[in-house]
Amino acid sequence: MSNTADSTVTFFALDPAVLAAVREQVRPPVPAFPGHVLSLEAAVPTGLDVNAWDHERAFAAWGTSRPEVDTELLEERADRLVYGLGTPWSGPETVWRTLSAQHPGLVVHSVSSDGSEFRSCGWYVGGRAVRWEEDDVPGLEEAQARGEDLEVTFPEDWAFSEAVARELLAGG
Repeated sequence: MSNTADSTVTFFALDPAVLAAVREQVRPPVPAFPGHVLSLEAAVPTGLDVNAWDHERAFAAWGTSRPEVDTELLEERADRLVYGLGTPWSGPETVWRTLSAQHPGLVVHSVSSDGSEFRSCGWYVGGRAVRWEEDDVPGLEEAQARGEDLEVTFPEDWAFSEAVARELLAGG
């Protein structure tokens, strides 16, 4: 089992000012590595010191127990920002709920997988998960029995959809 959950998160808003505020909020004050463009600590501050870490407090704030291990801005459009990030053991779902609560007019969509055991999809608006699914990776046991790595795929209906995002913004 991998100890890193890879996530793709899409922040969608019809108001460019909302996306600008989100982009600024998640930006690390001092990038930890080249290309470090999203920081959980910047997004939802815990005040935790890396040398005196509290996994339970971090998990309560972020939905994952340690800071991100990598981040990347994958796509930027007028109505969305798409980031890729890796976090220890689980996706930072609590961060997505928090950001959606703090920024009216924002829809957050996330798909995550640890690459072997789980995969998940969530849509967040107004501080709540309006749609959430998680399941085991199909075919995992068979692949493990054969000693093979399994490429995790996501159901087609888990992909980001502008139509769904607009429907969620409209309150549907």
